[in-house]
Amino acid sequence: MTQSADKFPRGVPFEMGQILIEALRKDPELAGAKVLDNPERASDLQDGPRIVFLEDQRDTPLEQPGQLQQRIYHFSVGVIARTQLARAQAHGDYRLVKRILRNRCMPLITAAGIRLDGLGLQEGAVHYRLENIDVGGSLVLGAFTIQYRDPS
Repeated sequence: MTQSADKFPRGVPFEMGQILIEALRKDPELAGAKVLDNPERASDLQDGPRIVFLEDQRDTPLEQPGQLQQRIYHFSVGVIARTQLARAQAHGDYRLVKRILRNRCMPLITAAGIRLDGLGLQEGAVHYRLENIDVGGSLVLGAFTIQYRDPS
């Protein structure tokens, strides 16, 4: 019996993250914003009037014996604004990012062959500060989850 190739050799969370970050980078309403994929250093967040960043947080399994495993991908999306009206800009950009995630990314994830489960994209807590990091402007940072089935 031949085993089929793994459709997601880097893992489903990696693939979802790639879809999310590419959609943010291509969105015309975010033109001029620096979009970062899992910034490695706090210094990565220091330059630019508008920054959007995505950070993978964790991937957790749910107990589903004998089935394709149900999992939850956790990630954060933050926006930083250093414009004249930084607080208004950051809050507006965050709302825009949520719409992009919900309206553009979720269909792309499904089209890529990822089976979504549960309630789809869910927003968790929203924060306005990063511990020990002065962003030099206004920050909005939201936690998100996507429930899916891992075909591996």
